[in-house]
This record gives sequence, C-alpha cells and structure tokens, in this order.
Amino acid sequence: MSLVQRALLFGTAAAVGLAVLAVVGWWFFVREDAKLATGPPAIPTDLVDATDEPPADGGDVLTFSIISEESEAAYFVGEELASLPLPSTAKGATTAIEGAFHLTAGGSALAPGMESQFTVDLTTLTSDEDRRDSRVQAALETGLYPFATFTVTSVTGFDPAIPEGEEQALQLAGTLDLHGVQREVVWEVEARREGGVIAALATVTFAFADFQIAPPNIAGFVSVGDEATLQVQLIARAA
Repeated sequence: MSLVQRALLFGTAAAVGLAVLAVVGWWFFVREDAKLATGPPAIPTDLVDATDEPPADGGDVLTFSIISEESEAAYFVGEELASLPLPSTAKGATTAIEGAFHLTAGGSALAPGMESQFTVDLTTLTSDEDRRDSRVQAALETGLYPFATFTVTSVTGFDPAIPEGEEQALQLAGTLDLHGVQREVVWEVEARREGGVIAALATVTFAFADFQIAPPNIAGFVSVGDEATLQVQLIARAA
C-alpha cells in the first residue's frame, strides 16, 4: 500500500470516527425525547382548601390570577443530527409566567372591557442542555424581545352542561406578541375548575417564519424543524 493510499485510508477512518463520536455524543449528551402534556395540571389540594367560591368584582366580574410557581410555559421542537434519521423532541420551560383572566360572573365568558392576558419571561427558558439554551436565546433575540405576551380576544367551546371539576375543551383566540411580531393564533385548551381555582393546558403550534425567527441549531450539527409547539400549564386562583 502506497503512502498516499495509507493517508487516504487514515483520513477516511478518522472522518468515520468523528462521525461516530458525533452520533454518540448526540445520543447520550444532547438528544432529548420530551413529551407533550395531555391534560391540565393537578390542582394542589391546599389551594382548593384555602380558596372559597370566587367573589365577583362588583357582582359582574371574576378575576383569576396565575400562580407562577404552580404554572409552566414550555416550547417543544423537533431536532435532528445532521441528515441522519435520529429525530428527537427537545423541551425548554420556565415558571416565569404571570397574568390574569377576567370572566363574567358565571365564569362562562370573557368580561367585556377588561384585558385577559399572560406574559412569559423568555430569558428564563431552560432545557437540559446549555448549548441548546444559548441557541434558543439567540434565535429569539431575548436581549431585544425578552417577553412573549398573549392577549385573549375570545373563548369558544364552553359547555355549561359539564359539571364543575370535569375537563372542558375550549379554544382560546387572540394575539401572540413574540419576537416583535404580533399574530392571531388559536390555542387548544383543556381546562378544569374547582371552586375558586382553574387548571388549564393550552397548546398551539406555529412556524418559526410566522414570527420571523431563524430556527436555532446546536454547534452547527443539530438542526431544528420549521415549527415549534408551545404549551402553557396554568393554575389560576380567584383574586
């Protein structure tokens, strides 16, 4: 075997070795297989016990304030190593979410003339991988746009025949302000109310391009799909 042939063989083996190391590193140290939640979070017993039936402000409005430490906002994105068929789902989350919902006295509709919304501090999003977190922060440009805010404009699907304590399937429409872009979106919601406490799971999927976000990547070898799914798990208590 000539010197050139040996050099080519060595180079090929080295490239294969690096590729194998990349796959191993991805599989054991970067890859995540996060699962979307399928229902609203459990309401802590102490909250139910400590909260009376919600009062109506002036007899017409019920205000439910989000309890940050019991709530979570999360993103889910598909990741793939280079062009290899090794997909996974990554999740980043935060409890830095606050806001309030103002409902009519019966709790079946939005109170007119009052703004129901929630805001998420995107700078606090974390996953199980620091490199992913830095790429996400860069893609969202959180130095310029640190918050995402959703303002509710309508709620549909409420069924008054469903007893309190059982889940309701709702649609929450409104404006999502993300990355300096405002777009109309509709969240699919599963909600449950027990006395003066509401638990809800809201889910929406959108294309990064809709909000002028460049899909992040990790170290140049992990690519991200064109879409992201947001899930917000809320516990809100009557003010």
